[in-house]
Amino acid sequence: MSTSIEKGHGWLLAAVCTSLFFMPFMMAGVNAVLPPLGQSLNASARELGLMGAFYAMGLAVFQLASGRLGDIWGYRRVFLWGVALFAAAGALLGFVDSVPLFLLLRFVQGVGGAMFNACGLALLASAAPEGRRASYLGYSGSSVYAGIACGPPVAGFVAGCFGWRWLFWGSALASLLVFLLMKHRVKLEWRVAKGQPFDWKGCCLYAASMTALTFGSSELAASPVLAWCLLAAFAALLALFCAKELKSAYPLLDLRLLSRNRVFALSSLAAFINYSSFFGIVFFFSLYLQFGRGMTVQQAGLFLAIQSLVQVLATPVAARLCGVFDPGKVSAVGIALCGLGLVVCGLLQVDSPMSVLVLAQCLLGMGISLFALPNTTIILESAGRERVGQAAGLTGAVRTGGQLCNMALITLTMGLFLGSQPAGPENLDAFMAAMRVDLIVFGTLNLLAVGCALARNSR
Repeated sequence: MSTSIEKGHGWLLAAVCTSLFFMPFMMAGVNAVLPPLGQSLNASARELGLMGAFYAMGLAVFQLASGRLGDIWGYRRVFLWGVALFAAAGALLGFVDSVPLFLLLRFVQGVGGAMFNACGLALLASAAPEGRRASYLGYSGSSVYAGIACGPPVAGFVAGCFGWRWLFWGSALASLLVFLLMKHRVKLEWRVAKGQPFDWKGCCLYAASMTALTFGSSELAASPVLAWCLLAAFAALLALFCAKELKSAYPLLDLRLLSRNRVFALSSLAAFINYSSFFGIVFFFSLYLQFGRGMTVQQAGLFLAIQSLVQVLATPVAARLCGVFDPGKVSAVGIALCGLGLVVCGLLQVDSPMSVLVLAQCLLGMGISLFALPNTTIILESAGRERVGQAAGLTGAVRTGGQLCNMALITLTMGLFLGSQPAGPENLDAFMAAMRVDLIVFGTLNLLAVGCALARNSR
């Protein structure tokens, strides 16, 4: 498979990949600078938790809707709307001194991220020439994982040197650049469902269910009873949404993609497991390097950059492998390497050799590239061109849902081992025990997900 880029598509790739980097970056990055942010805004511990939850809610609620709106109104148009929202909210967040207004703008920023995420993937899938879709989508997948990995260290560096407000102003400036690139350099557009109605009832049901999941996951530590009630409401609302979609002539998500298309269903399940696992490694490894190995935030960031560097170098290799071997088998090798890397991280001790840490980072970086590129390609190709927007929206929903489930599991585990105390050098043993349990669980799930990748027919 050729990894070359079609003439005129370079600007499209640059705009989409940059936007997809900042979408998860602003989730992971803001979480890393909550202490100075909370001190500046006089926010309580509960309000600090809601700052991440509101952004995640915006992403979760509008992922499916954005893909479907792109089908109807055009992927490029909805992408531009999303980037504009993301930039405007980011710029305003840098000036805010009120916690309620900050939470509202974080939600708006999440909505913008959901819009350009779903429609950016759909644009790449639609624009890619025959035989090069894996290459195009591979770069976008690596951008997402790089954003997750770079979020905490880069945000910590920016906040330490310039102040937390520059984290939002910087994202706004980058988003403005993306908007200008897409507006003036990219003229491609697709509207595969022009004139069809939008499923507003299904959208509201899905939004309510994802809101319950977001707040249920974030409240597990502070209010367990309320959290479990919200998670039960999520299950009930999701069931109602599925029943509604099965009866709709123009559904927000055609559930037949999951019930009748084994390739699509198993690939989405594998992606859900992988995203759930990867979000945890960034959280644990960043704290392990600082508390266990005595690194500064900047040093930890540089070390975590090893993984991102391996991803960048491995992405063209993964695209070539998909042209020689079955993409399903390539993604199976990738998720197996991710599982192995997570298990290695789970077995780390405070005094483990640095070479083992580097090996784990290399395994994860290589595994992510080998998995993300072919798996995302298989998902979008198996959906068919008329459902690219829905498939892209579901891909984003799977990612956000995986991160929320990961958040819930980490919250439960940290509460079990550390109680109400935050992680730090004084309770390092308890933190290491929590990290060991979670990462071994995540690694085992990834190794089991190899079965999902092998059970499907890549065609």
